[in-house]
Amino acid sequence: MMRHRLSGVSVLAIIAVMLPKVANAQGASDDTVLAPIVITATKRQEDYFLLPSTVDVANAEELSVRNIDSVADLDRVFPDVNIRTRSSRAYSNFTIRGQASLDFYNPSTQVYVDGLPQDSFNLSRSLPGGLESVELLYGPQGTLYGRGAIGGVINITTRKPDDDLRFGFDGDVNSEGAGGSFHANMPLVDGVLFSDVTFTGISHKDQYTDMLTGEGVGGTDDLNGQVRLRYAPDDSPLDVMISAGRGRVTSTEEYFVMESMLEDRIALPVPSEYTLDTWNFGINASYDLGPATVTALTGYQKSDFDRTVFGTYTPEKQWTLSQELRIASNPDEGNAIDYVAGLYYQHLDFTRSIPAYGQIARHKIDSYAVFADVTWHATDRLDITPGLRFDYEEAAARATGGVTLDDDDNFSALSPKLGASYGLTDNLRLYGLFSTGFKAGGFTRTLTTANIAYTYDPQKTYNGEVGLKYRNDDGTLEAQLSAYYNVTKDYQMFVGVQPLQYLQNVGEVTARGVDLKLRAKPTDALGITVGLGYNDTKFTDYRNPVTPGTNLTDNRVPYAPEFTANLMLDYRFELQNDAGAIIPYAALSYVSEVYFDETNTIGQKGYGLVDLGVKWELDKNVAAEAFVTNVFDKTYTTYGFNVAPYGNVYQLGEGRAFGARLNMTF
Repeated sequence: MMRHRLSGVSVLAIIAVMLPKVANAQGASDDTVLAPIVITATKRQEDYFLLPSTVDVANAEELSVRNIDSVADLDRVFPDVNIRTRSSRAYSNFTIRGQASLDFYNPSTQVYVDGLPQDSFNLSRSLPGGLESVELLYGPQGTLYGRGAIGGVINITTRKPDDDLRFGFDGDVNSEGAGGSFHANMPLVDGVLFSDVTFTGISHKDQYTDMLTGEGVGGTDDLNGQVRLRYAPDDSPLDVMISAGRGRVTSTEEYFVMESMLEDRIALPVPSEYTLDTWNFGINASYDLGPATVTALTGYQKSDFDRTVFGTYTPEKQWTLSQELRIASNPDEGNAIDYVAGLYYQHLDFTRSIPAYGQIARHKIDSYAVFADVTWHATDRLDITPGLRFDYEEAAARATGGVTLDDDDNFSALSPKLGASYGLTDNLRLYGLFSTGFKAGGFTRTLTTANIAYTYDPQKTYNGEVGLKYRNDDGTLEAQLSAYYNVTKDYQMFVGVQPLQYLQNVGEVTARGVDLKLRAKPTDALGITVGLGYNDTKFTDYRNPVTPGTNLTDNRVPYAPEFTANLMLDYRFELQNDAGAIIPYAALSYVSEVYFDETNTIGQKGYGLVDLGVKWELDKNVAAEAFVTNVFDKTYTTYGFNVAPYGNVYQLGEGRAFGARLNMTF
């Protein structure tokens, strides 16, 4: 078995080396050049090609073509990524390179929008209007981002308000629902003050039928609005942007289906519904000093999760306040050393209630950090990148009702990083990386009388990675190939039987794997994107103090598929008489077998999804599209657990949908 897997790695390496020759043989022109990738997720502008780590980027056009309108759909474009809702979208499970978000209150992946962290209830949010790109930094990213970035960081960037008066609309209607966004940019004072406003709405139809009433359930309505004001005078080093947003999700998506009724989508008649209200406010201020830029980011978010799940009313409320102050060198200065350094603070206040039992639990967490990341351009070809972060966290828990709790604790950690990137040629770059990640300990938030233990210890991850990056002179091909191996000590995971699970440490987890990403424009008309991921994540020393006689060593970690694959093909037919272009496309996503529990007894077998479409692009401002998603109407599950007396119960992914999309910009 091991020999077979190593052979697979060799095949990927051969593909990465051979494809550039094929692309160059095709020839290139200005029309075939891929868009350059400059990222900001590292907290300073950098060329992804030079980084000693794996980075992936999808621009707004790529996401639109795949009909991706939320963070939850990004695993259809990024390799070795699996994003699924865990009961509801408020508890989305992000798995990147095997690092699953088994603590859904503190997921292993962070989501940022224009530099501001998103609340844990809002990670699978709709993509904002005015979108420019989505960047993925594969983890651990503990040095730059601290707690919650063991899997990685998804950084969403939008076009800032500016001097151009423009309006944009992007809407679609399909057999499973409808969605759209409106974006308007409005200059207020020429060359000084600018503003924009965005409204986004998505409506998913009911996807289940209630077993008793025959009524439709499982639908969701998601509405968001945001307004921004930017003060950035021409020729001034000061740039200040203030944002305010409001969102509401109303849903019955938390209904479950017994195993015998999956194909018919008949849901158990157990009441499940929620309303999630979110508010967010942010200030992003920067001052260009010339050789460096100072940035201050302040974010406030509040979430009100009014929830009934499986017949139990369990409302939750949370608010967070974050503040980051940093200084970063400007890349165009040609410095021998580039850097970013800063201070970070976050306060989190969380309350969970179970009114039927008179149970109320409240948690307050204060996080402090200081960090620095440096790139030394040692030679024209060699970059060395050390980094270090110190985290200190205080947690306090107070509970009344069936369980009483009044306790506090504190945790600290150093998260070092060391990377090196070497240009073997102008087109081929080799890198190596050692990185770490940290998740603090604390007190379980799901307090019930069935809990055996309320506290858990910190978790630490140690990661080693090597990789190759290639891009040709013609700008027609880019490829990344990487291999990684990481070990997590004191792995944090919810244990026990649903719906009475709580967080504990369960021993050691080891993840190893290989990723390949390829973007190519071999001809003026043909575009190819390929993403492949192999991942082997297992419990290598399972030690659950709650059930000391249970040994699950060598079991796969829940929500961590062994193989993932993405393929996108599009072909551009130019029309005569300035009629634009017709662009048919085909996309494939594959996920191998996934388990939903640590015993590996309930899960979803491997499956592939095919999307087809054709886009008419009149010009850069107007485009229309017809599409079919999940062409073969594959029935697949996204979450499940065992509960008496029903046995295994599941939630399902969306079936086949036919639709049309219109995109207009003025």
